Parts: sequence; C-alpha cells; structure tokens
Amino acid sequence: MHREPSRPEIDRVDRPRSVRTSPDYSTQARSFAIALAVFFAIVLLVFGTDALTSAGRVHPGVRIDGISVGGMRQADARSLLGRRLGAQLARPVSIAGGGKSWTVDAPRLGVGFNANAAVEQAYAVGRRGNFAHRLAERLAAWVRPVRLPNPLTIDSAKLERFLGTVDGEIAAKPKNATVAIEGTGVRLVPAAAGTQVDRARATRDLRVAFASPTDRDVRLTLVKRDAEVSDAEARGALDQAKRMLRDAVEVTYGSKTWTFTPQRIAHWISFGPDPSQSASAPHPKFEAFIAAEEVSSSLAPTFDGIGRPAKDARFDTTGDQVEVIPSQTGTAVDIDGLARSLTVALRQDDGERSVELRLRKIQPSLTTVRAKTMGVKERISTYTTTYPSGNAPRVNNIHTLAAALDGTLVAPGGIFSFNGAVGPRTADKGYQEAPAIVNGKLVPQLGGGVCQVGTTAFNAAFFSGLPIVERRNHSFYISHYPTGRDATVSWGGPDLKFKNATSSWLLIRASFTSGSITISLYGTDPGYDVSYDTGPWTDARPFPVSETKDPKLAEGARVIEDIGVNGRTVIVTRTVKKGGRVVRTDTFKSVYRPKEQVVRVGTKRAETTPTP
Repeated sequence: MHREPSRPEIDRVDRPRSVRTSPDYSTQARSFAIALAVFFAIVLLVFGTDALTSAGRVHPGVRIDGISVGGMRQADARSLLGRRLGAQLARPVSIAGGGKSWTVDAPRLGVGFNANAAVEQAYAVGRRGNFAHRLAERLAAWVRPVRLPNPLTIDSAKLERFLGTVDGEIAAKPKNATVAIEGTGVRLVPAAAGTQVDRARATRDLRVAFASPTDRDVRLTLVKRDAEVSDAEARGALDQAKRMLRDAVEVTYGSKTWTFTPQRIAHWISFGPDPSQSASAPHPKFEAFIAAEEVSSSLAPTFDGIGRPAKDARFDTTGDQVEVIPSQTGTAVDIDGLARSLTVALRQDDGERSVELRLRKIQPSLTTVRAKTMGVKERISTYTTTYPSGNAPRVNNIHTLAAALDGTLVAPGGIFSFNGAVGPRTADKGYQEAPAIVNGKLVPQLGGGVCQVGTTAFNAAFFSGLPIVERRNHSFYISHYPTGRDATVSWGGPDLKFKNATSSWLLIRASFTSGSITISLYGTDPGYDVSYDTGPWTDARPFPVSETKDPKLAEGARVIEDIGVNGRTVIVTRTVKKGGRVVRTDTFKSVYRPKEQVVRVGTKRAETTPTP
C-alpha cells in the first residue's frame, strides 16, 4: 500500500486582513450637537435681540389700517391712533347714488373706534401662541408688514335707519305679480323687479371712507331686488280664481238654502297667503282664497238672527245680600269657518259646490266661575240723597246717570273715576238741559243734576272707609246736601275718584225713585269703622247783591230773582279704624264762595187820574 509521506504539520499563523475604516458615530453626534447648538444660539440671539428691541413696544412692521405703530409703546400708539382717527372722524363723508347726494357725519351713523382694543391687538403680534409660533410671527413681521384691519365701528341700527331713508329716496320698490278680477273675468298682472342699495358694500365703503385721510366719497351701488310674488306663483292663483268663478255656490243651514252667483263670489276673493294655512312658512304661498272679512261684510244681513248672544254673569243685590246670576254661552255664525269651506269647495275642478253654515260658541266676557271668585259677596256701604221730583229734566238726568253708573266694577287696587264710568253727558244718551252750577251761577246745562249723583257716590265711598283720591266741593253752599260732604263733577272738569284698597272687586249699584237716589258699594267688607267730625263754619263772607231794573214792577217794589248765599268754609275730618287701630285720617276742606243775590227793582210809576 502506497502511502504518501505525511506533510509536516505547519503552525497556523493569522495573516493580517485588509482593514476597512468604520465611521466614528460619536464624533458625528458631537458635530451635529455643536451645529444645532450654534443654530439655536443664533436663533436665541436673533429672538433675544428682537425681544430686546421690541420690549414693551409693538413689534416693528405692525400697521393698523395703514397707520404704522411698529416700535411704539402702547400709550404712544393709542395717542397716535386717537389723533389720526379722531381727526378723520371729525370730517363728514359725502355719499352719492341714484342722482342724489348726502353728507353724513360720524355721530349720525354712530361711527367710532376703540383705540385700546386696536393697540392691544397690535401689541399681541409675536406674543401669542407657543415659542415657535411667536418666533415665526416675529420673523415674518420683519419681512412683510402685518396689517391689522380697520378698527372703526358703525352703529348698525343708525346705519340701517340712514340706508333705509336713502332706499326710500333712490330705490325702486318691486311690484308683486297679482291677479285682477274684472266682473267675473280674471287676468294676470305681471311682476316688476325693483332696486335697492347694496347695503353690505355701502357699509364697507363707509368704514373705509371715514378712516381715509383723503378719499371721503362713497358711491352707492344699486342692486336688483326681485318681487316677492313671481308671475309663476300668480298664475297658480289665476287658475284657482277661474275655478272659483266657474259657477254659483250654495250655503245651507238647516232647512234654509242661499245661492250665490259668480258675480257675488267675485267680491269675496282675495289674493295672497291663505290665512287658513300656516303663517310661519318661510315663503307663504300666493293663492286665491275667500276672505272672511269680505264674506262678513257682504252676508251679515243675510245671516241676521242666526245664533244667540252670550250673556255675562251678573250680580243681583238685595239689601246686604249678593247673588251671582249665571252666565250663558252664546252662538254666532262661524264666518272664518265658512270662508275656509268656501275656499275648498270653490277651488275644486268638479264636485258639489255646496257648503254648510256652522255656528261657533261665544263665551261671555264674565263667566259664572270668574264672577264667583271676584269676592263680591256683601254690601260695604250705602248712601241716599233726595231731590224734588217736580223738575222733570233734572230727574231724567239723575236717572240716566244712575243707570250709566249701575253695575260698574272696580278691580282690586283700581281707581274709580266718576267721569270715566259715566262718560260725557250728551243729548244722544238721553240727557236734557237742567239747572247746573257754572262759574258760580245756576244756568241751564245738558246733564244738569249730575252733582246730585256725584254727591251720593262720594258719601257712599266716604262711609266705606276707602281712600278718596279726588273730590271737589261746589262753588257755593247748597243746604240740602250734607254739610261739607258735597261733590261736584263735570265732563272735562272736576272728577270724583276713590281707590278700591281691598283685595276683592268692588261693585257699584245705583237705584232711584222719583225723588231719591241710592248708591251702594259691594265687595268683601274690609271691616272698617268710620266716624267723622264736622267742624264749625269759618271765614264767613256776605253775599253781594245785584239789582236790575224791572219796568213791569211798581216803582220801589223789590223781588228776589235768585237768592244769595253767604261764603263760608268748613272742614270735615274722617277717621277710619280697623280692629280699634286708626287706619287713616282724612281732612275734607270745603271753601264756598259767596253766591250773588239778584234782585229785580220796580220802576213802573203809578198812573194818576187827571182833575176834572
């Protein structure tokens, strides 16, 4: 066996490999950190320099509507802004358009400015947001100026009023399309567009003009204003009207039937938003419909007697007692419902042209339930005065006044006014001429006798203990009235007023006979105890005498035509107590003037018989 000689074992020696240099990352990181640090140092230097430069000042490059305030302290910026804008607002602005012109000043439009707010906004440039945002905003301001908006403000209400006036002078109102009815024929009346001032542009231009030192003129622009009702909408109403006038219509109620011709229907048709539809729609539909007011004025005589009136609850009084007479619900023709039914029936292309007349309920003004909660349950006070029954006109007036006063209700806390309750005394109300005191003399006057009723009402209020708000005594003393407790009233002159100081309603009842009148107050008795004291007569003044010659009386004869009354003064003190405690003390002072006495003196000489 052949064997190759064995090789001697050679010791392995590591040979050097080719060396590839790897990057030194730590060195690069150091270099980057140094570069970054240098960058931030430069940024900080720049930012710091900028910050030092603008410390406490508006950043350079900031303008408020063209007025440079950069680099200025806030106080200086406010002062500059105030001077510049104040001077500009002191000058009027000229406005022209539509062939007319106006000159307006700042106060008329409420133009002003807030210098503090404008400067604060300017000072905030470069000082808001995070560091990066502030830095970017500051650097940008060096390159391109920051222009803040016009700081002027305009009172919108004043501006609208002014532009509304301008619109009224130069604008043209649009004309809505509509439908005209001629006889039983219908035709379209086309729409016509109008014009109006471009208010948004006018507002912008006015702000610029008031802020401008040179350009103080504003040219108004008119823009188109469309009609609210177009021809297309009106054509729909036209078709409806044609169908409405196609034939007659019947209205039925029970066994009754009324037929109305197209000529009659034509007077009922109106055009516009149908009142039976929702009025809250953004653009109500233009339609032909039957107008309730036209039907009412046209058919009121036709339906006369259908239904029954409502009756208010009333108070029946007997002595101290009060009874509530119940109210009654009434019925009346439902005109609104009839108009709606007619509109629906007449708009149809075919079908029965007949509608049924229906009634609606009429609620009384004063219901039974309400009357029972008003607190009118007992008599509080009453007073009666008497008068001669021989003067028929005066008696008539007293009765007419009492009837007008009877049933008057005064709310809790309300003020009763005699003149307000009775109203003017006129012939058409049934008043007649009777003696009345005018300027201190008795003369015939329409409604004479009113003071009899006024005096009676005053005494009823006097003894009720309620506060007397207004009372005037007669010009001269009248003996058949209670001393110091008379009251004169006249339309347009003195009035009698007292207050319902209770928590319940007050009812005034007035009744009469041929020689007396009684006035009573009903409600919830407040529990007053009333006493009074009539003082002595003072300040007596004799009446003057006036003589008139009467050739029909024998010479030297004297006849008193009108009796005189002395002037005098008296004070009546009323004390009102409740539970023994004085609630109020009232003083009524009556100052009566002297009433002139008129005497007729005869001048007729006796005839002498000649001596034969």
